[in-house]
Order: sequence, then structure tokens, then C-alpha cells
Amino acid sequence: MSKLLTLLFLLTICSTLYSQNHQSQKDSLLNLKNSLKSENSILKSKIDSLTNLFSSLSEELTANQSELAEINKRSFVKKYGKENGQRVASGRIWKGMTTDMLKDIWGKPDKITSNKYSYGVYTQWYYGDITYFFKNSVLIDWEQGTEKKN
Repeated sequence: MSKLLTLLFLLTICSTLYSQNHQSQKDSLLNLKNSLKSENSILKSKIDSLTNLFSSLSEELTANQSELAEINKRSFVKKYGKENGQRVASGRIWKGMTTDMLKDIWGKPDKITSNKYSYGVYTQWYYGDITYFFKNSVLIDWEQGTEKKN
């Protein structure tokens, strides 16, 4: 009987300890859950705020790009005349344009080669795999890779 009482006593102590430990773990997990919910709410609020800011900045950027395009167009029209200025502003390439016009559209070329003859100066401007051919600074032709454009 004494063994039975001892065993019962030990079971009661173990059960109490297990119950206390279980409750402590449960409380710890509940606290962690509440903390994570709070952090999640804060992060959602920050995401919403950043989404609104991004939307606002995107609209502002679009408006600024349109304004810049109009300023560039006016500048090119003033510099090259109405027809050619509009072509340059829209990024068009055509035979008869000048080296300055191409530079305004594409920027500085990767490489330039030039050959002087008695009948004119022939220049090649290289942009990647596209080569532009000029005679006396006027575009006469171009080719991309190995395929010549006419």
C-alpha cells in the first residue's frame, strides 16, 4: 500500500508539474502570438503607406516625363526647325540628318572612325552593333550587324 501511495503521490506531483509547465508554455506562445499580430499590423500599415507614396511618385514621374518631352520637343524645334525638330524629339532616324541630330537622339557614340578624301569626309559612328555612315556630317546610310538598311 505504501508503494501505491508513493506512486500516487509521484503521479500527482508529475501531473501538477506538467500542467504548470504546459500552462507556462501556453502563456509564452500566446504572448508571442499577440506580439506578432501587433508587428504584423504595424508592417501592414507601413506597406499601405509605401504603396500610396509609390502611386503618388509614379503619377508625378509620369507628369514630369511628359513635361520634359515637351520641353525637349520645343528645344529641338528651335534648334533644327519644326519638321526636323519634331523628328529628333520623337527619336526618328533618317537619311539627311546631321551628326548633331543623331547625337541629340542617341548620345555620344561608342566609337567614331573618319576618312578624308578630296571629295568629302566620310565618318562612321558606332552604337553597339549599329553603324551610321556620314558624308560631310550628313547621314547617308546605316547598317545593323551585317544587314545594311536602305
